[in-house]
Amino acid sequence: MFAIGQLSKQVGETVKTIRYWTDLGMLEHSRTKSNYRLYSESSLKRIKFIRTSQALGFSLAQIKEIINLRIDGQKPCAEVKKELNQHLLRVQNNIKDLQILEKDLKKRIKWANEHPDAECTEGCVYLEDNISS
Repeated sequence: MFAIGQLSKQVGETVKTIRYWTDLGMLEHSRTKSNYRLYSESSLKRIKFIRTSQALGFSLAQIKEIINLRIDGQKPCAEVKKELNQHLLRVQNNIKDLQILEKDLKKRIKWANEHPDAECTEGCVYLEDNISS
């Protein structure tokens, strides 16, 4: 069993974050006679699960729902797989948008380097729509 401070050091999370996740019902704990929170080994695995899920784009609400389904004896993997596929599509679309933005930025930087003495307009000539490649 770990006191919250020990758990915090073990997993590299702040005590505040662990308390927050506990208050959301994502981490189970018991209490000492002095009313301190105690966490079990399973909390280590749960924290790794929460972190991995967040890194993959799941919200805390979604993670809590997955945890609750497991606690209720249900298997959330089909729903998780669906969400992973949807998130992948969003990421792929974001990558496409970022590639377009990167191309536009490079074009403007090239033009700015080739026209260092360009006449400044109302805003800035480098931000106008008529920049050519």
